[in-house]
Amino acid sequence: MVVSVAPVSDILYESQAGKNWDIFKLQRKILLVFGLWPGDRLVRRWYLKLLIAINLLTLAICMVGEFLHGLYAYQDGDLSETIESICPTVARISGFLRMVFYLINEAKIARVLNSISAVLKDKHSRENAIRQQMATLGQRFTFYLFLMMFFAACLYGVTPFFIMTYNWFQGQRPLVKLLPFKLALPFDSQHPLYFVLTTIFLNYASAPTITSQSGSDALFSGVCLYVYGQFQAIRLEVEALAATLDKASLKGSSAETRRVNDELRRISRRHQEIIDLVAEVRAAFTPNVLLVYTATAIIMCIVCVAMLVVEGIYKFTYLPYAFAELTLLFLYSYSGTIIRDSSEAIQTVAYDFPWYRFDRNTRHLIQMMMIRAQYGSNVDVPFFETSMASFSAVSNRLWPREQHVVYLFGPVFISRSFVQLLRTLR
Repeated sequence: MVVSVAPVSDILYESQAGKNWDIFKLQRKILLVFGLWPGDRLVRRWYLKLLIAINLLTLAICMVGEFLHGLYAYQDGDLSETIESICPTVARISGFLRMVFYLINEAKIARVLNSISAVLKDKHSRENAIRQQMATLGQRFTFYLFLMMFFAACLYGVTPFFIMTYNWFQGQRPLVKLLPFKLALPFDSQHPLYFVLTTIFLNYASAPTITSQSGSDALFSGVCLYVYGQFQAIRLEVEALAATLDKASLKGSSAETRRVNDELRRISRRHQEIIDLVAEVRAAFTPNVLLVYTATAIIMCIVCVAMLVVEGIYKFTYLPYAFAELTLLFLYSYSGTIIRDSSEAIQTVAYDFPWYRFDRNTRHLIQMMMIRAQYGSNVDVPFFETSMASFSAVSNRLWPREQHVVYLFGPVFISRSFVQLLRTLR
């Protein structure tokens, strides 16, 4: 009798597809536009591998062309052309390196995602509300981040057509054709066929640029929100255990002591597992976190200069671009802050637990939790502390005074209340 056996790759694919990625649903969709979802690395189809190669090649071609255009413009003394070329080049380099780091650390990131997926299978009624809240918040962050970057890319794409339409009605003959992005080309971009093909290529290049940034950064933020929810669940479990104790008794009975110790051992093991998960997150995402803080600082400096030297409607293309980059920096800083604060909060709730009513084992378990929480968990990287203090420092260096902001953005008036809002995020 002949028995047909499904290929191992198909079995792996079905098992990976059946995993619970709902908490990262939107992040996964965005990253799959680039072709790269770390959770599917073992079962990645050939066409996704081809898509990753095409997107990386597209970013590399744009990076080289825009850099050369900026270099030639700098040699000719045209500062405006140089800035307009370099600004998107840094963003493409940042996106390219993000995906390269993802490929290098893909096994580590996949291990983090698989650990989260395994925990999500264990239903804890007390965590459902927190988990749902964190998942909703992570999806909203992802949506707004992608929307801002998509809007910035759209402005880059349509602005040349607005300018060409205006020039046409002003009687410009022959019409000078403008590309969405300025880059050095080995052919004449004024040729109709070459212009159409180059415009299509450059507009397509915006897709890997924004998905490589918004998808990877939103995934990091989503993972940090999940870890924050787990620390909050630990706090709730300790508080719930304390609420079940007999408050009228000064010393716990032997049966109550055994029950408390068993629960505390379970909570302590889970606390250690979450701390280990934070260490895995830090090891998996350290290159990306370091890249984001470095690249964002460089990009914001270039944007500030661009707003001073660029003329006309091109000024407006930098506004959503600047807000998107600030949002990236805010997400990383906020994610690091909530992990650190929620981890340190375990120390307070453990100290408030009535451990003095039980035996030495109870005191030992509480002390271990307090010691772990005292040092705190974080996702800091070399040279940068992933916290709101870092975000505040960067924003203060960029916009030290309100009048600088109004002058910087030229015809667009930035109100004093908006500046105060940025500073209250510290």
